[in-house]
Amino acid sequence: MPGCPHPHHAGKRIIITIRSKGVCNLINKIRIVIVDDHHVVRTAIATLVSQEKDIEVVGEISDPRRILETINLLKPDILLLDAHMPGHRVIDTVHTLCLKHPEMPILILSAYNRREYVLGLLKAGVTGYVLKNDSPDMLLDAIRSVAHGQEWLSPQLAKIVMGTVRNNHAPKATPLTKREQEVLRLMACGHKNGEIAEELAVTTQTVKNHVTSIYSKLGAESRVEAVLYAVNHELIAVPENDQNPVI
Repeated sequence: MPGCPHPHHAGKRIIITIRSKGVCNLINKIRIVIVDDHHVVRTAIATLVSQEKDIEVVGEISDPRRILETINLLKPDILLLDAHMPGHRVIDTVHTLCLKHPEMPILILSAYNRREYVLGLLKAGVTGYVLKNDSPDMLLDAIRSVAHGQEWLSPQLAKIVMGTVRNNHAPKATPLTKREQEVLRLMACGHKNGEIAEELAVTTQTVKNHVTSIYSKLGAESRVEAVLYAVNHELIAVPENDQNPVI
């Protein structure tokens, strides 16, 4: 293409788009690998994703024993993993992947919404959990969210997780400071640490310190748990018009 160099980017497919002023704009596609033993499910997801400009399926796996091999070969940005396949303990796979590929988000796709099952996978290290009866747009939102470092939980699971968080905490948590409440509110709106730091005019490390303190005071182990607890106990109010909520 005249005037546009061909960039090299390890493990990423680069799209070059030409703006009206003739400037080259590089857009990284979100590269996903789908793991599901049902061909029709993999095909449906691949068809859905093929209509999106910023996401692409780079691999499909029907046999969970091939996951590590495929991940090592393709180095995807996200693994979309079916939580229930014959002869496969998904929680063991999650533990292994979190150990060997901690930088790769794992997005669970499942028909199972049992509380213990969902919480077990969240604690094991998955970044998001989508139910198979969620809408296609919701799946795409989940993919984009985890690709940008956010956790994602199907709205159908909110009450399940919320009830568990409520039961697992003392009636009265250690009070949050005003600044911690501000940080938690921005976390609930889906903002990452860097964005929160910019919003509050502080350093990213300061935000990380606040997040650590929030986790400790609420007894939470993740952003999702902290936000669910805070909303359930009316510690914060999440703006209804926010476009990228954690829950």
